[in-house]
Amino acid sequence: MIEGIYNSAAALSSLEKWQEVISQNLAASTVAGFKKSNFAIESDQQKKTQFSPDGVTAARHSGGIPTRTTSVNFSQGDLKNTDSPTDFAIEGDGFFKVQDSDNKEYYTRDGEFHFNADNTLVTKHGLQVVGESGPITIDPEQGPFMVSKDGTMSQGDNQLGKLPVYDFEKTDSLVRVDGGFFEAPDGTNAKLVEKPGVSQGSIETSNVKPLAEMVNLIAVSRAYEASQKAMTSHDDLISKAIGTLGTPTA
Repeated sequence: MIEGIYNSAAALSSLEKWQEVISQNLAASTVAGFKKSNFAIESDQQKKTQFSPDGVTAARHSGGIPTRTTSVNFSQGDLKNTDSPTDFAIEGDGFFKVQDSDNKEYYTRDGEFHFNADNTLVTKHGLQVVGESGPITIDPEQGPFMVSKDGTMSQGDNQLGKLPVYDFEKTDSLVRVDGGFFEAPDGTNAKLVEKPGVSQGSIETSNVKPLAEMVNLIAVSRAYEASQKAMTSHDDLISKAIGTLGTPTA
């Protein structure tokens, strides 16, 4: 019975975390290039016998109690045509590289860019977009700024280089940071995508499906209610057992 209370309490905690993940997904469902978080709850039965054959000790060591994992879903979102020459979407795998004022590098799928007062291509948060040879700048008097499918940049008759796309062998090593960006851990090297698919005048929408997240939210609510009832039931059984059998005397 005590193990049941431990399990129910762990389930409630996991469901609260799942609800938090769903809320974050829904809040960012309209952010260009946002990648949803997946959430999983699993029961670790192996640890149950690893620590002790009795359920109480096992429960206290997380054996048999649901465990939770969160991961980023990097599947591609739909492409939305904007006709803005400074909006870009990546068709396929990869990320744009950007850097802040301290030259710290981040990676993003959000290609909603613009030129700032210095005619430098930046994100909507003001971070510089990193081109093949550094920051991307243009001369407004030299004609429109164009980027081909392979990332080649040009302005009028002048070829400016390339808008590179980077990828990683294991994207699950990337760390999500505020603003829809990802940071590569130390020792994780980005590699250039040899044949990128850059679409100018489009942005990639979030891969969050609001309807599916709402269904998950309902499921969480029902599961939370069931876990609460289970905990109350176990507590009532313990109270009845104590009332019937009494407490041990010295």
